Amino acid sequence: METPDISVQDLQHASAVIEKLAANPDAFNGAYNAFIASDAAKFEAALNVVGVAEHCHIVCTFFCRKHCGGLCRKFCPNPNKGEVNAAEMLAYAQAVGPLFRDAAIVAKLLEIMQAEDINAWNEFIKRYKLEPFCYQLCSLLFSSQCRGRCQEICPAKPLITRIGSIPISQINALGYGNGPSIPPFYVAPPNPAAGYGDHPFGGAIWLMGVFNMPAAVEYLVEVSSTGPGGSYNPIIVGPQVGYDNVPPQPPPPPVPEPLTGPPWNTPRSRIQSTGADPGWFKISELTDSDGGRTTTGEKTLLMWPSPLPDGVYYLRLRVRDALMNTRVSSPQVVRLDNTGPFPLPRPIIGLQLQKPDGTRVPLKCGIVHKGDGLIVVTIQAYDPNMSQIAVTARGNSGLSVAVVDTSSVPLSKTYNGDITDQGYVVPTEFLWDPWNDPNIVSCCYLVYVEIWDRAILNNTYTGGHANVGWEAIEIGF
Repeated sequence: METPDISVQDLQHASAVIEKLAANPDAFNGAYNAFIASDAAKFEAALNVVGVAEHCHIVCTFFCRKHCGGLCRKFCPNPNKGEVNAAEMLAYAQAVGPLFRDAAIVAKLLEIMQAEDINAWNEFIKRYKLEPFCYQLCSLLFSSQCRGRCQEICPAKPLITRIGSIPISQINALGYGNGPSIPPFYVAPPNPAAGYGDHPFGGAIWLMGVFNMPAAVEYLVEVSSTGPGGSYNPIIVGPQVGYDNVPPQPPPPPVPEPLTGPPWNTPRSRIQSTGADPGWFKISELTDSDGGRTTTGEKTLLMWPSPLPDGVYYLRLRVRDALMNTRVSSPQVVRLDNTGPFPLPRPIIGLQLQKPDGTRVPLKCGIVHKGDGLIVVTIQAYDPNMSQIAVTARGNSGLSVAVVDTSSVPLSKTYNGDITDQGYVVPTEFLWDPWNDPNIVSCCYLVYVEIWDRAILNNTYTGGHANVGWEAIEIGF
């Protein structure tokens, strides 16, 4: 699945949200009036009319930038039209920097901005001789005010916090995750040279999150395969099993010692809603092992049996209260890998003898001696998320020798941080001179090609998916 440029995608997504709101003038005007009044409840209600409440910050930022841009045109009707270069920036920094060291001056400026007092602004600009930087200073201050206002109007969203034991802060824009995991022994820190890092996810994926909605009573997790603004469907799973803690009971008299034994807990499962509105879990049915039956703190949302096809997906956490008021998290990207390595059923390795005259003959359990020629090793082994490939000749008594071609390049390799390196995607030939390797002795060998991918499977990375192919040969001196 191709991943388009993230910045283009973000802009298209924001534009689609504003366009949807603008298609309903009453909702648009209601949202704008609530923005001006800093009324979070009315702002959310207006966005709910057209189903874009989950994009509160996008709409608020749109209003705030337009509103503040208009005010700055009033505050600074004659902006400096000179070139903005290094000299101009230096002058701006030298003029404004000393003022911002004075907390009282900054507080006064913010007060003027809040009151939208043009006269007080003009007096301030004239007093400190800031006419050349009027518009820049206005934009800076209103930008700060926008952040504060939008934080007030758009309270914290629900948030998916971990995917497959990896905190979302360690998942990049392409959906790859890096350790260390939580708990730390599930996935090690990245080590690209050794094949660790830039992990996709697969298997049953542990999803955790926070609700950020004190009145919430239900939640669901939904997934899209068509982009962050695409069509989302609820993730439907079987019963989610957890347990509640039960304090150990004191021993009855006259036994003097406390009882000992395994942890005291009561297993319990919970299921989703069905019917016309499927996929919702009741928060009141969360177990202690999920994080408890409260709306605070991080919760185990569900174990997601990740689907095919492989590629990029987007997850959202949806939360609602008893009045059906709904809040939705921002999309969280995740890259899935539940297949490979390739080709199937196993990697390909072929051996041929290249004689001194250049002719070749197949080697299938064949015997070759020094002077017969060189061995042509042909390999095809690849994966879109390749971790490492190992090519070794293995003989008796644990003898294992890395295969190196005649130009001294090992056939074994790791992705080494290059996520475009899939391995040997097409059959690739190497010339091998085993008699030039001091580790090779007269022996029967199995020449192996092994490949691993980087997928975190069932929340743990232990080499991901793996596959192996081999051919036999006898080498004599």
